[in-house]
Amino acid sequence: MIEAVERVAAIDAATADSATCAAVLADLKRSRGWIDAVEARFTSRMRHLYDTAGAAPAAAEHSRHSGVSAAEGRRKDRRSKAIEDAPSFGDALANGTIGAEHCDALANATAKLDDTLKSELLAGEADLLDHATGMTPEQFARHCSDRIRRLERDHGIERNRQQRSNTYLRRKRNMATGMTDGWFSFHPELANQIFRAIDAEVDAMIAAGIARGEAEFLTRTYDRDRLAAEALGRLLAGGHQAVRPLQADIAVLCDHETLVTGRLHEHSVCETSDGLPLPPASVARLLCEGRISPIIVDSNGVVLDVGRELRHANRHQRRALRAMYRTCAFHGCDVPFDRCEIHHIAYWELGGPTDLDNLLPLCSRHHHVVHEGGWTLHLAPDRTLTATRPDGTVHATTRPDIADERTRGRRRRTAA
Repeated sequence: MIEAVERVAAIDAATADSATCAAVLADLKRSRGWIDAVEARFTSRMRHLYDTAGAAPAAAEHSRHSGVSAAEGRRKDRRSKAIEDAPSFGDALANGTIGAEHCDALANATAKLDDTLKSELLAGEADLLDHATGMTPEQFARHCSDRIRRLERDHGIERNRQQRSNTYLRRKRNMATGMTDGWFSFHPELANQIFRAIDAEVDAMIAAGIARGEAEFLTRTYDRDRLAAEALGRLLAGGHQAVRPLQADIAVLCDHETLVTGRLHEHSVCETSDGLPLPPASVARLLCEGRISPIIVDSNGVVLDVGRELRHANRHQRRALRAMYRTCAFHGCDVPFDRCEIHHIAYWELGGPTDLDNLLPLCSRHHHVVHEGGWTLHLAPDRTLTATRPDGTVHATTRPDIADERTRGRRRRTAA
């Protein structure tokens, strides 16, 4: 760690090139990881002194002496507890293999688990750490959630029934601002139905704003959350079919084995298009009520073909891409797929086709990085994506997050 700090101190940021800056970031990661690991050990000690000797709470001591907010102090306290429960994560943090956010993801995942589920999750500590070292914090958080869901299913927890019973929508007039504030918690099926309709309406509002030449839409400075609120009002209050649709579209992803048997297995995919889990029984009911657009994938999870029930190309191609990507395809980006734009690898303006092997989901920021920033993308037949900076150096090589998780799980199963 000392050597890493000395290397950073010897470099002049004003004259550093791209490779040097990248090396500095790696050194800073190792240094920061060591500091975070030491901080976690002393936080654990403060918590022990609070429990046994009447000292101040660890989170309060952080707020007082570290210059952080109370919320940040509590987060550091939770992180130290997670490292106590999974010591290998502390070692990996200290040597820079993972970052503090990976430990936070584990802390958040275990915070509300009962002792039995927590013990079963941490029994696979080595495997959890293996995933953490190869994933971004956001991907690792999803992996922890997926693993917990499998454990909950093994324990027979009726998750969907509980979610439905816990669904609510409340509102209250804020006397200070004159606004109406709202709180809600929707079960996955209802949330998917509502927010897909809202997102579709927001996209239509943006397209209309661009067509009208309004500055906020042309410069992309609009507030999407504000537009979502207006879209919700239009969908609910509209008095005619053009504004208020009779039936919202629900997209569900389910693997063949789960669909046929009605039983969940270790690598089941049974979720809405935005990644929320559904029980197989709910999927079977939705299939009875709706139309089916099948998506065929190979053994690596790469889409081979898409059902042609709908004539509009954009819809079935987006469904195919969503079967492979939960988020923006750019390395490390966690913007959800439903908020991404579909990018042509070979530009449409230059004759690029609207074929599946030429399409990627990119968030607005990374779409601009590619088009206006001079970055280039190359998509291999197995959908391995290589992002190259304007100076010709490779930034990252990635695979679709869902397909990559399926491949990772199959390789482990084969090795065992």
